[in-house]
Amino acid sequence: MIESSERIKNIITEMIFKDSYWGYLFSKLNRSVDLTIPSLMGVTPEIDGTITLLYNPKYIELVEDDFLSSAIEHEGIHILNSHIPRLLRIISDEIDKEKKNKKIKKWNYGADCAVNTLININKSYMIGNFEFELVFPDRWNLPPKKSAEYYFEKIPDDENNNESGDGQDGSGKMNIDDHKSWIKNNSKVSDISSLASRMEQYTNSIMEESYNNVRSKGNLPNYISEKISELLRPPQIPYYQMISKLVKGSRLSKQKRAYTRINKKRVYTFFLDNKHLPIISPFPGKTKDFSFNISAVLDTSGSMSKDDVMEGLSGIKNLIENDKDCKTTVIESDTIIQKEYVVTRLRDIDYTIKGRGGTELFPALQRCKELNSDVTLVFTDGYTDDINSINRYLLPKKIIYILTSTGSSKLLDMTGRIVRLPERRKR
Repeated sequence: MIESSERIKNIITEMIFKDSYWGYLFSKLNRSVDLTIPSLMGVTPEIDGTITLLYNPKYIELVEDDFLSSAIEHEGIHILNSHIPRLLRIISDEIDKEKKNKKIKKWNYGADCAVNTLININKSYMIGNFEFELVFPDRWNLPPKKSAEYYFEKIPDDENNNESGDGQDGSGKMNIDDHKSWIKNNSKVSDISSLASRMEQYTNSIMEESYNNVRSKGNLPNYISEKISELLRPPQIPYYQMISKLVKGSRLSKQKRAYTRINKKRVYTFFLDNKHLPIISPFPGKTKDFSFNISAVLDTSGSMSKDDVMEGLSGIKNLIENDKDCKTTVIESDTIIQKEYVVTRLRDIDYTIKGRGGTELFPALQRCKELNSDVTLVFTDGYTDDINSINRYLLPKKIIYILTSTGSSKLLDMTGRIVRLPERRKR
């Protein structure tokens, strides 16, 4: 058992050295030997909402390190996608024991289908004298890379009759990932829905913390980046509704070239017959341009808390979710511009914050003017250089300052609209 424990520890440590997200995630989880699980490993919720990685040394001793790493990733995706609390909510109101067991087994199949199509893993493995089989959606002629709920609805109810109670299915093969540990402590909890909520809070915390520890975010698979982006809390202010009023007039009057339309005022100055008309008109017309450019300046100075900066990212998320034509440029700045990037979809948001020095907003505002932004949002506490003393011509045309609840507006209020955030709610 000691040897198996050291192997698990060493593999997780090695994953951290390789800058693997899963290494950081599982370094934060408790680990425990469990000889009763009929599989390699599994995860289980504790009554306080935390999660423990269980493993059976009987099988751990028989597999290679590469396979152990894949099994850890498999369990990690279950955690990442909150498969356990989602199951707990499904069965929380079910009184009939038989119906509950059917729902549990169907959800287990669905969760594995959702996970196994995301990672590079075989459909079956020989571990000692046992053949372990993984669950894939083609077993029911279903498409890959769907949600657990999708498979839960599509998998037929009678499929549950093919599985015995010892971890085997009807073919006599062992299931490599046993999920009985997901409901192991249910009898100790009076309110299952409450346990699910505690689990989600704990999961979100370790997921975000693990993400912040990863040095190279470019190595993260898309399914991790997209899930992390969902952790951003809803913004405290409806930013899209606020700025849409400011740009409504400019959107109606803004025009762009339309090469499929002919500029009638110019084309008649030339005598061209149908035979010599060009395929692409040299005299394009115009059409309305409904896009608009937003600049979001994040004050990343030392006086801004992590939650203050994250509110800015939540605002960006709110914008791009509400308008596909919105182009948002994010500028992180303390005394100088630390980072600039364009966001057109959720996966473009970068959660690594640079800066934490003093505060000078003018360089960032000057850059927003160069970008010809329709609206500039500035997330700051207002303790900055005196923007009011700067010639208004040098600043972008429409500025909204989003101040923290304790921020100061006296150096900013003459150059833009002030919106103060309410006192922060506890997460």
